[in-house]
Amino acid sequence: MTLERQARLLCRINAVINWTLSPRGVVDPVGMATAFGGVPPNYPFVIRLWSAFVFMFGCMFWEISRDMQRKRALIKYSWIEKSVTAISVTLGFFGGSAPAAVFVLVIFTDWLWIPIFAYYDVQVRRRTASAARA
Repeated sequence: MTLERQARLLCRINAVINWTLSPRGVVDPVGMATAFGGVPPNYPFVIRLWSAFVFMFGCMFWEISRDMQRKRALIKYSWIEKSVTAISVTLGFFGGSAPAAVFVLVIFTDWLWIPIFAYYDVQVRRRTASAARA
């Protein structure tokens, strides 16, 4: 499988994950918080807002997967978005404000993906630069 096909598949998997996880947070932010072991939030709009961002990033992943070369500038935002989420939740967990279930979810939906997306970002940029020199 070519590098581009691998990256395309990973972006599509992430799009589906984001689209699967985000709707409940938009529709029922209180239920989403309690489902992951949190207390009913004082500001449910924050969960709704972040869930909407998660959905939007799913759209970004899908867009990248449609044309890796033309959308290569967006690839860096995949690992940046995942880093922002992972760091924020990890700090929240160790600071006592994020439930363990959310931290575990973020390990699988963000921390594990960051190096993978960073790798493909570098590889696609190298291939593009190499093709431009040729």
